[in-house]
Amino acid sequence: MRIRHRLLLALVGAALAGGVLVSAGAIGLIRIAVKESFAERVRAETALLAEWIGDSGSLDPQDFAVRTAARLGFRVTLIGAEGTVVGDSAKDRSGVVAMDNHAGRPEVQAARLSGTGESFRRSASTNREYFYSARSLGGKGRLRYVRIALPASEVYRAQRRHAWLVLPLLLGTMVLLIVPGYAAVRRLSRPMERMADVVERSGEGALHIDLPRDGGREVERLGQAVKRMQGALLEKLGELDSERAVFASVISGMREGLVVVGADRRVRLVNDALCRVLALDFDPRGHLIEEVVRHPLLLQDVGVALEEGREVGETVIRIPGSGRSFQLQVTPLSGEPEGPADAALALLFDITRLERLESVRREFVANVSHELRTPLTSIAASVETLIDGAADDPDDAKRFLEIIRKHTHRMGDLIEDLTDLSLIETGAVSLSLRELDVAEVVQGLVEHFAPLAAHRGVRIHVDLPSPFPVRADRRRLEQILTNLIDNAVKFNKPDGTVTIRGNRATGGSALTIEDSGIGIPTDSLEKVFHRFHQVSRDRSRAVRGTGLGLAIVKHLMRLHDGSVTVESELGEGSSFTLEFPDVR
Repeated sequence: MRIRHRLLLALVGAALAGGVLVSAGAIGLIRIAVKESFAERVRAETALLAEWIGDSGSLDPQDFAVRTAARLGFRVTLIGAEGTVVGDSAKDRSGVVAMDNHAGRPEVQAARLSGTGESFRRSASTNREYFYSARSLGGKGRLRYVRIALPASEVYRAQRRHAWLVLPLLLGTMVLLIVPGYAAVRRLSRPMERMADVVERSGEGALHIDLPRDGGREVERLGQAVKRMQGALLEKLGELDSERAVFASVISGMREGLVVVGADRRVRLVNDALCRVLALDFDPRGHLIEEVVRHPLLLQDVGVALEEGREVGETVIRIPGSGRSFQLQVTPLSGEPEGPADAALALLFDITRLERLESVRREFVANVSHELRTPLTSIAASVETLIDGAADDPDDAKRFLEIIRKHTHRMGDLIEDLTDLSLIETGAVSLSLRELDVAEVVQGLVEHFAPLAAHRGVRIHVDLPSPFPVRADRRRLEQILTNLIDNAVKFNKPDGTVTIRGNRATGGSALTIEDSGIGIPTDSLEKVFHRFHQVSRDRSRAVRGTGLGLAIVKHLMRLHDGSVTVESELGEGSSFTLEFPDVR
């Protein structure tokens, strides 16, 4: 219902209530006025009759009562000294004789005391309601009182007739009030209705609608308040949109899987990371969590968070088919500190890399322990032998001391390589990059390895253009080439070859160290750059090494913004390629 109709109904109700109250008061006053008018008339007629009777001398009471009543239209009663009725217009002569004594009537008693008396009561003689007015005649004659009785029905009839005259007045007054009132209500309500429409549309999101400018100062103030409200809403909506965008970006950018489950165990929110982890090809929102996730530990922890309202964490789960491990953290979302939660937030932290690193750490510790145990065992055995008497024999003493020196050097090399690798991996090594001629560096290293190669029957062949420039740190480049050439010579076949060649390509230069040695199995190609990885334990015991050389090569090439790759075939040799970025 529009505001104008409500105001009109209020106006009509108020006018009707006011009219009814005024009409009731008017009718009450009319009833009183009519009654008083009749009473005054009856009093006057009573006084007039009293004068007539006093001036007439002797008269027939019954005849006088009947004739007078016919002329006045009232009931006339003449009463004697003892209260005996001697004439009554409502009775015949025989009826008058049979009437009760009226000395006890209220109006007669009042007239005897004060000269006049009145009462409004039902007549015992005629069983009708009358307004009685009695007057004492004075003197000591036969007639002592004259009484006129006005039928109450006459009074009521006159009151009703006058009361009905109030109804047209009431209707006219209401029309006079409602018609201009409706015009005023319509004029005042029109801007309010337009304002209400604007506010309603603002609630639906249309916050840029112009507000009405007419309607008076109050409507103008209301419009200004609504305008401020619209501005505040626009500002808040902008903030909410911004926060929602940031929230969506954070959720979508999270690497951790996230899912929010409601108290009805249906998914309310999920991010892309979880969809990828679970390989979901549908939108899981609105689905039961059991339809989305099949992992029992996750379902169990979500149930605990929802039902008991407590946080559950440190659960490690593995998603079948993904090969990845996750640490599950489930947090209840509720305004109450205890009791069932309204929702639960589950986060899946990918700890696959951490587990792999932990595995590498354990393997590293085991390898270091193994590599140190062998020389320490040999050193301890040699020392015990020397203590037991071998020191007295010069030849035995020299032999065991040579063993101690050999393994001491091996342990020193191992510790030096471990320290070097640790510094490289932690970024503590800084490079002094400059343009170098690789052909010159390789030539110096070939001369250095010539005795070892000759001892093993290996020929080293260099096929490098000169100059062959790369941008590198000279000491670290020599360290890289030393490890690769050393391995190529030590793990070669008798009468084998080591070839060092280089070529330039778009975006950089490539340096290849190729040997004709024992080769590397296919399943070990990706592992040769791991710490302490050795293709053949039997072969590694025959040659001295720490098992860290290729790991150092890989990390040093990364520091040079380059890379190292390997190609090999078991029994046919290996080829390591170093790729350097362009010197420009």
